[in-house]
Amino acid sequence: MLNFVASLFGYLMNFIYGIVQNYGIAIIIFTVLVKLMLLPLSFKQQKSLEKAQKMQGLMQELQKKYGNDQEKFMQEYQKMLKENNTTMLGSTGCSGCLLNFIQLPILLGMFYMLVSPLTHIMKMESEDILRYKNELVASRKTEAIELLISNSGDMLSEEGLNAEITKINSADDSSFIDPRYYEIEIIKENEIMDLNFFGINLGEAASKNKDNLVLLIIPILSGGFTALSIAINNFINKKKGIVQPKPEDMEIPMPDMRVMNIMMPLMLFSVAYAIPQGVGLYWVTSNLIGIIQTVVQRIILDPSNNKVKELAEKNEIRNVEYEVIKDSENNINENVISENNKSKSLNNKKKKKK
Repeated sequence: MLNFVASLFGYLMNFIYGIVQNYGIAIIIFTVLVKLMLLPLSFKQQKSLEKAQKMQGLMQELQKKYGNDQEKFMQEYQKMLKENNTTMLGSTGCSGCLLNFIQLPILLGMFYMLVSPLTHIMKMESEDILRYKNELVASRKTEAIELLISNSGDMLSEEGLNAEITKINSADDSSFIDPRYYEIEIIKENEIMDLNFFGINLGEAASKNKDNLVLLIIPILSGGFTALSIAINNFINKKKGIVQPKPEDMEIPMPDMRVMNIMMPLMLFSVAYAIPQGVGLYWVTSNLIGIIQTVVQRIILDPSNNKVKELAEKNEIRNVEYEVIKDSENNINENVISENNKSKSLNNKKKKKK
């Protein structure tokens, strides 16, 4: 399934790379296109999560109000679900989770494509990839043997040196090439694709090149954009009055979100630090688009934002003014009718006296 999705995405990525001839720019354009494709699902997921957060807060209030009276609690809970036009599944955020499950094969397929670009993007035959891999492993084994000979000097006997050389030759391939990202290493070594992106080699991992500080840019951006996204969401939730319940107030123990808000950026930084920069660039681009999407969806397009509120208030004022004018006109008309009736009754009395 994931290989099928990765292969489909590979055709699109291959087309983009054929136009721009740069791996980094192709990743950015590809990520934007896929994010646009997932936009309807993302909107539904965000709405579902917002409703779930609101319902969780209301449910906490009901639990505090009715305590151990489960029958009354369930009556009020069902009433609350009906008033908010949602279901028990929606109130727990499970519908948002289901949308996540729909997106998961797509996102994992994208990851598979980026870690195996020769297979999925370049559509290279597996025999050719294996040949490149064996050549790279053999080259690195030769380098290791030459380094051993140059550094050993007279420290090892000929027998001991031969034993070490035998160990190197019989060592597993994973000792010389990353078993997960070896296709990226093959591209880097053989210059099959242009991996240079504004001075950053997208085939390198920061953890394996600690002296190259340029490789820290993408991991820092990955962690920084994640932290910014969390901060923006928390700010919007606070403005809307959506507050995450404290762990001690929850019947089912959940992780403290304050700790998670700190751990998530650090975790993504550490992962981006350990993987090739090309995969990290996808995460950075995806996080940046997610921030823009959050701002547009939850601030600009949200009907509860200040501008929309101001317009609504102006309409309410106009409606009130209209009602006041209408009421005053009605009062004037009623007064005129009343005066006319009084004058008619006086005239009738005068006629009777005559």
